[in-house]
Amino acid sequence: MEKKIKIALFSPSSPPSPSIFERALKILKSYGLSYKSFVDFSSEPPSFRAFLLFEILSTGEFSHIWATRGGFGAIKLLPYLEELFNSSTKRFSFLPFLIGFSDITILHLYFYKKFKKLGFHAPMVLNLPNLSKKNLELLQEVVFRGKGNFLKGKAFIEGEGEGILIGGNLTTLASLCGTPYFSLEEPFLLFIEDVKEPLYRLERSFLQILFTLKKDHFKGLILGSLGKVDPLEFLEQIKEFLPENLPIGYNFPFGHIKNNYPLIIGKRTYLRVKNSSAELHQEGIPLSFF
Repeated sequence: MEKKIKIALFSPSSPPSPSIFERALKILKSYGLSYKSFVDFSSEPPSFRAFLLFEILSTGEFSHIWATRGGFGAIKLLPYLEELFNSSTKRFSFLPFLIGFSDITILHLYFYKKFKKLGFHAPMVLNLPNLSKKNLELLQEVVFRGKGNFLKGKAFIEGEGEGILIGGNLTTLASLCGTPYFSLEEPFLLFIEDVKEPLYRLERSFLQILFTLKKDHFKGLILGSLGKVDPLEFLEQIKEFLPENLPIGYNFPFGHIKNNYPLIIGKRTYLRVKNSSAELHQEGIPLSFF
């Protein structure tokens, strides 16, 4: 049965700016999206935020949970969420789709690891006033209307790869290495983005991830924006550690940029890198899943 789209607005990490949040709500209203806000502008402890998120997930009322902003703090929710899920007698046959990026990478990976739940690496609520009209339209089509993805970037190493799409903010991903919340036992394409990090820290974070995951499952690398770091310089620094003939594309339109196009985390994805271009293909999520 098709679920009606209803969005829960929540702050897993830092609380949002009240003024920007109000501007973002006007955009949501203008698009006719139904939502309920669970945003608290005070600095509640991680245990409270984890319990509130668990309660939102448990209601079965919502099709999506949209993070208001990133910042830092999502990782603090994980032990509390794990305890709540493990002690619950409820069967979570349906979980809302999480929307967000940056620090929200933590929760995307947690829900995929625990439930194989797909999520949307996409702008957060506070980003809405700064998005282009095209980005807003694509966000709605992919996240709320079940449209697939076709993104283009530039070629670094030619080839073709297929696997589930996993990734997000690079330094945030690295912070999960060695924890129970990040491991993969299936072929994957890794996508990364970051901002305001020097080259050496990006290298270190990437190598930490690479040494954690199984290289024979690594089928492709996809780079979005790395802030002020030249993606070609980054790739030259790490390429000797990568699996041979791994297809690599860069300059894809996602990350901490104005045109932060949505990606479906956990979705089977196809990467084709040939000549001077790279292409990423994803089928959409059928509306019957909402």
